[in-house]
Amino acid sequence: MPTTRCVSLLPLFALAGLMACSGAGAPQNGGTGGTGNPVGGTTSAGGSAITGGASATGGVIAPGGTPDTGGVTVPGGTPDTGGVSAPGGTPDTGGVSAPGGVSAPGGATITGGTSKTGGTTATGGTSKTGGTTATGGLTTSSSTTVGGSTASTGGAAGGKGGSLAPGGTSGSAGKTASGGTSAAGGSAAGGSTGTTAPVGGGDTIPAGYPAPTAANYAICKSTVPVSGGSGSYCPGGGFGPACTECLFGGATYNNTMSATADATSEAGNYAVTVTLGGAATDTSIYIGTESNRNLLALTTIPAGKTLEYAFAVNVRALEGQPDESNAAGGYPGLDLFFSGPTTPPVTAIGYALVTADTKPVMVYMASDSTECDQTSSAFGGWGQMFPAYFHAPIDVANYGDSGESSSSFYGNSKMWGAIKKAWVPGDWAIVQFGHNDKTVTDVQVQANLTKYVNDAQAAKVNIILVSPPARAGSIPVGSQTGTNGGLNGLHAASAQAAAAAANPPVPFIDLTALSTAWYNTLPDMTTLHSYKADHSDTTHTDMEGGYKLAGLVAKAIKDQNIGLAQYLR
Repeated sequence: MPTTRCVSLLPLFALAGLMACSGAGAPQNGGTGGTGNPVGGTTSAGGSAITGGASATGGVIAPGGTPDTGGVTVPGGTPDTGGVSAPGGTPDTGGVSAPGGVSAPGGATITGGTSKTGGTTATGGTSKTGGTTATGGLTTSSSTTVGGSTASTGGAAGGKGGSLAPGGTSGSAGKTASGGTSAAGGSAAGGSTGTTAPVGGGDTIPAGYPAPTAANYAICKSTVPVSGGSGSYCPGGGFGPACTECLFGGATYNNTMSATADATSEAGNYAVTVTLGGAATDTSIYIGTESNRNLLALTTIPAGKTLEYAFAVNVRALEGQPDESNAAGGYPGLDLFFSGPTTPPVTAIGYALVTADTKPVMVYMASDSTECDQTSSAFGGWGQMFPAYFHAPIDVANYGDSGESSSSFYGNSKMWGAIKKAWVPGDWAIVQFGHNDKTVTDVQVQANLTKYVNDAQAAKVNIILVSPPARAGSIPVGSQTGTNGGLNGLHAASAQAAAAAANPPVPFIDLTALSTAWYNTLPDMTTLHSYKADHSDTTHTDMEGGYKLAGLVAKAIKDQNIGLAQYLR
């Protein structure tokens, strides 16, 4: 039986102390509700002459790119691929304080140069950011059109646009309205008319995955997004205005299921295929699943092309978090959501519970509200956006839960207990704690994290320790290191020490340092807050901010050549 789903952007409620995952009594900092719209207009690279950066920034959030797409993950290296906020190269393009045109990236001295930003051989070129082999998509990402003075880039990602919102809220492609000589980014809400998202290249469909059929797509229904603030979210987390939902569970949507089918009986891991494209013009699409989980960042399907994508989707009875006080029941079975500036170009869908032949490579997430599957569109945990960076057979099962610490999560049978019950040798676990270990010393947190490592290694499961994203109450971001033995800190040192002390050592990703470095490239607190839940939260991100943090983790996986890198999209 379907239950009420937390979807779409709801009216803002400034309730002090509300946890990010709507959990009662969770001790996270910040977490007040709010729109959390990934509104554009703040980071669009892209002056009329730096369109190479602009397109890269479009990829910043969604670019359908591999792991370092769009600068979200500081594609290509912080100093020369444009980084998170300075597409085109920190030292050459607009400066680090000018993501998206704040300080006129792509000024006259670099305008579309043949070997610099926007040129054919550098940022926006065929082999750099926005190029065919790097940031900007699986195939081309506008390699020849970006970097010129045309208005197609500028709003390439429509400001913050990118993966979630095809454009900024005012349609400008940057805080100073740079972004193309004719206001690329579009004048429509969300800048959707100016979107030049990265071009998709499709996936290689794993053997045994179901063939997409038009009959399955016929089950889907168009929906009207809930409006709020400066834009509107579709069910599943995508930015509209066009939205399609496909609910494949239960008798209501699929007559092959019994009328008594419920969420529990239809839970499991699903192999999913979709056929996209075929339209006479370029079309952009965002794919979400379950509770605002991102499967495919906003991606352009070229005119006349038909592409197939494959996903492995973890479906749980509680779609959000393991703790029932924080979770939403959602709908039974598999849910898919398609959105974009125009009617999503979907023609066929295939889905089936996995078998022994199609078993996915599972990635289990253990963390708190900064990483969990949020049930409100105002928030976005980075683990919730993480699946968009991987292709099948990777399947992300996010057990992150609001308010959990390194000790509370470990002792909960619905959390770490459930993960251990489900995993098999060869699977992966990503563990991140620290925000709710405020009164605990580094030594104790290290001991706690060592338990996770020992459990995983005993089960022949691969494990990655990640330090928490930084708390950002100012720019530059203040110290994240606690005093008196780690008290009130984020315990990045604890995670690093636990990883190094393991036998054999396990990978460690310092998301505290990576997020701090990204935040510090932003020009002001207004820009920082545009990535934060409720546009004021110091700890939690909105969906676009979560996508950027996930990109930092994905890039670190690639840079460190961790085993998961082979599956990056």
